Amino acid sequence: MKVITVINAKGGCGKSTIAMNLAAGLANKGFMTLLMDMDPQAQVTQWLISGDGINSEGTIVLPMAGIALLSDVIQETDVDNLSFVASAETLEELGRRMTDDSEYYMLLSKLLEEITAKYDFVVIDSPNQISPIMENAIVPADLFIVPFESTKAVRSYANVYKLIQNLRNDEPSTLHVLSNLSRLEGLRKRVIELMNSEGIPRAKTEIRSCGWLAQVDEHMGSIFSYRPKSNGAKDIHTLIVEVITIFHPLTAICTKAEVKPNGTSS
Repeated sequence: MKVITVINAKGGCGKSTIAMNLAAGLANKGFMTLLMDMDPQAQVTQWLISGDGINSEGTIVLPMAGIALLSDVIQETDVDNLSFVASAETLEELGRRMTDDSEYYMLLSKLLEEITAKYDFVVIDSPNQISPIMENAIVPADLFIVPFESTKAVRSYANVYKLIQNLRNDEPSTLHVLSNLSRLEGLRKRVIELMNSEGIPRAKTEIRSCGWLAQVDEHMGSIFSYRPKSNGAKDIHTLIVEVITIFHPLTAICTKAEVKPNGTSS
């Protein structure tokens, strides 16, 4: 089981949209995938109508509080091979309380041990601020995906990077992804210049500006369900290939072949 954490310390960078569609896309490829909403704002939870974002019952809050197993709060979704764990705003308060335990940042890693044999991928939508909950989303990750839609997002990443270095003894794989900048040429140029000056390598994938991706909250599902030929769907597919290449190079070759050079299905 591989854990992918979509992360940055700034809201509005496309983190939740990427996490949800990446998870749905992996599931569409036949991978048993678990999407986890670890953001107390619970955007993905509300998009999928899997909770109201307020009530803790049936959410990640219960196993993180030690009063339920992780498997107890896993929900099925309308997407084959995709399961989901909802979040609630009380997760933030729980995060403040859990620091009484000296190994609080290991809690999610321990919970994930229960489901290791069941899933190929776990995709985590992390909080958009430095917190004990973000620390829990960092520790088990095999891959980080960091979206950048502004120079502020690039600068915010410095705090996340320091946190990752403090919590881990390795140099985890990371994809730094430009997000929603294709229609903002000047800003895109400044973001790339700042990334270059800070020594932040860009992923091969760029998530272009796409109105259909922006409407994910209205469609309650992945872009592959409601606009599979849109630029957003093509870009998420490219990201999926890049992710699979890191973990399963031979599988990635087959996955890449499913899309012709012009982006249409083969």
